[in-house]
Amino acid sequence: MIDMEQRLQQAEQVIREAGKLARGFYDNRGDLTIKLKGVQDFVSQADAETEDLIASRLLAAFPHDGILGEERGRRGGDTDALWVIDPIDGTANFVRGLSWWCVAIALVVHDRLELGLIYEPVADKLYTARRGHGAFCNGQPITVSSTSRLDSACLGIGMGHDEAAGPHTAMLETLLNTRCQYRRLGSGLLLLALAAEGATDGFYEARMKPWDALAGLLLVREAGGITNDYEGLGDFVRAEPVLALAPGLWDPFIAATGAALPVFETQSYPATAYSAARATGGRV
Repeated sequence: MIDMEQRLQQAEQVIREAGKLARGFYDNRGDLTIKLKGVQDFVSQADAETEDLIASRLLAAFPHDGILGEERGRRGGDTDALWVIDPIDGTANFVRGLSWWCVAIALVVHDRLELGLIYEPVADKLYTARRGHGAFCNGQPITVSSTSRLDSACLGIGMGHDEAAGPHTAMLETLLNTRCQYRRLGSGLLLLALAAEGATDGFYEARMKPWDALAGLLLVREAGGITNDYEGLGDFVRAEPVLALAPGLWDPFIAATGAALPVFETQSYPATAYSAARATGGRV
């Protein structure tokens, strides 16, 4: 039997250690060799070494688990427990000296998202979630906002490096026409964390890989929000849409944008509670 609490405690230690390593690279980024994986898609030795540290620590503690990292791909055991790692989300910000970047770890067991951790080293903010146990920032419970109107909402909006401009600008125009405001930080995971703690009211991006999305999706779900049923982690890794909102904004967003995204039904936020949450704009 998999001890989820033990894995959460270990992951908290590992992500803080990884954040310290990445912060060291950040503070001395003038010494980094920076490469381009694609247009506006930066990578450096900081990404690879941070991922290697996380993978080595987790495999040392749980040698039969598997690893999926953004930079190194799959390694470790071929089991039902898979750690999904984004060593530095927001690398373009990182190499420019902007503070909006983070380290993220998620754990998927038997195809079910069980743990999600996001650590923002510059601000020293650690977000954690365990399925069915709520979401936290530095040990304090967090909840999504109670906003239920787009004209009083502020959403995080992401755009991938390879995303076409047309659909993205059309989405922005639609939302701005409702008087909804938006923010784009260059780190989807940080925007998901902000939605989970109610600093913003939700997040949308048309295409995200699992390492960019999973930890943040669980945070929002466990903080009382609603997300789409993300399926990017299957027989092969693929980019999928991500929508995560305060409950009261789900119907207004779908009505305004015409997005056809299935709701993910969670144990901590059951489907039978959705209508009541949408009606009140709050948690159930």
